[in-house]
Amino acid sequence: MNSADAVTPLQVGLLLHRAYAVATQDLNSALRPMDLSARHVATMFLIRDGTRTHRDLVQQLHTDKTGMVRVIDDLEELGFVSRTRSVEDRRVWLLSLTAAGTLGLQRAQEQTRGVAESLFGSLSRAELTALHDSLAHVLREVPDNQSGRRRD
Repeated sequence: MNSADAVTPLQVGLLLHRAYAVATQDLNSALRPMDLSARHVATMFLIRDGTRTHRDLVQQLHTDKTGMVRVIDDLEELGFVSRTRSVEDRRVWLLSLTAAGTLGLQRAQEQTRGVAESLFGSLSRAELTALHDSLAHVLREVPDNQSGRRRD
């Protein structure tokens, strides 16, 4: 590739957006039988991994508060998430996965494994690692909207 054919950041951004759209559509189709969406599953992963409040979920998923409340309401209705009031701040609800939520997340992973394989299965282990590392690097370099600091 000569310098005239060099890939631009805009081209990469557009490809990322297209890949995200395809992945989200395919994930949502795979999860529909469970009454879940990719957004539900992303939220469940974060809760499983220690995110405990609506505010932290909104910040980590870069979404709006109202939409996140709807997602948590859905997950609570399915019996996958429970809310308890914080003893330090009664205005804050602490979130946790229930036993059914842990099983539901495992089942969702099984439902979506094929989607991941169809999207990334043609990449070698080295290409997949390089893509992961490059995207992680990009995200670390983007300033946090609230503080102006770089993300860790």
